[in-house]
Amino acid sequence: MAWIRTIDPLEATDRTKEVYERIVKERGHLANIFRAEGMEPDVLSHQIDIYEQLMMGPGPLSREEREMIAVVVSAANKCAYGVVHHSEALECVDKDPGALKSLLAEYASKHETPRNKSLLAYAAKLTLDPKDITADDIVDLRDAGLTDQEILRANLIASYFNFSNRVSLGLGVELETGKTRTYRY
Repeated sequence: MAWIRTIDPLEATDRTKEVYERIVKERGHLANIFRAEGMEPDVLSHQIDIYEQLMMGPGPLSREEREMIAVVVSAANKCAYGVVHHSEALECVDKDPGALKSLLAEYASKHETPRNKSLLAYAAKLTLDPKDITADDIVDLRDAGLTDQEILRANLIASYFNFSNRVSLGLGVELETGKTRTYRY
């Protein structure tokens, strides 16, 4: 499950149990990444708040765009855990079976719009070469039709998934199998 001790939901007590129950109620199952973070229930609770606001809360980017960013960042980080989870979520919001293959192949959506190309190129660059981001990158995003609020949300989502991927990779979190990987996306 992970290289560190994890807290099984049946053994969870107090705050950890409370946070786990919240996750299961909202998402359907408890992902291994959350089990790996069970020893820090307050941090986990805040992380869930951030995730839900960025990915599911009201905001300037579509759910499809948000999931595309998550997949591109995870792929750039070579984080199979994140790629699988957010590919599944993307498939739930985008029913085109070719979209995911295209996205992973060239960081482009099925539409290959300038907006999506710029958005995903920015997410990949922020992931792989953050020190090389310049004002020109922001100008490119604006030229592709993104507002400053959309740019901010894209940055926050990419940054969140860089954090999440590093937790997963750094702790050796294993992908769930079978019935334990049925989530409400």
